[in-house]
Amino acid sequence: MKRLAIILISLSFSIISMSASAQAPGYAYVPYQQYPNYSQQSPAQLLEYGIKILQDYLKSGDFNNQDEVFNFLDNQFSQFFDFEQMARWAGGFYYQRMNSAQRYIFQQNLKKMFFIAFARIVSAYGDAQPRVEFFPPRRQGYDEVVVTARVIPANNFPIRIDFRFMQGPQGWKIYDVGTNGNSAVAYYRAYFRNLIRTGGLAALTQQ
Repeated sequence: MKRLAIILISLSFSIISMSASAQAPGYAYVPYQQYPNYSQQSPAQLLEYGIKILQDYLKSGDFNNQDEVFNFLDNQFSQFFDFEQMARWAGGFYYQRMNSAQRYIFQQNLKKMFFIAFARIVSAYGDAQPRVEFFPPRRQGYDEVVVTARVIPANNFPIRIDFRFMQGPQGWKIYDVGTNGNSAVAYYRAYFRNLIRTGGLAALTQQ
């Protein structure tokens, strides 16, 4: 069950990460940052648009392997996540001990980890797309909003996924995703703690 929860969290990340543009063959989507009203888009609008982009991408079949999907995600969707915030929370106490260069490397390592997970899941999904329903957004503070989506696979039970957004100078960005009480940031935090126990603090910033 724990492994299933991790897979579902990775899947939920892959769903929302399509909220920017794609430059794979046959696509000409404009990245959100190029829209004049990007900062005015609500988290709910970003989520709904993102899932539509994902569905179009899966339908197109414009990918042959995981490397292509990884490049698609990395080149186009990185700006949609708050990797600095995610790295700060995932690294916890150890993040505070890093210098600016080490923090940058750690952020890049974290980004690479879950984009590789995204690529693996998106490649396997093909055009077998689940139905998605949206719930009204919930405020969690002045600059935080949770948008819940219910993903309904064709031959499985529905999955309730909470997308946590934080508003910054460039608009709303994802800083965590949760499903069935599991948090992606909490999972990576536990993972990195275990990594430190086996390889020391330097293991977090190895390129």
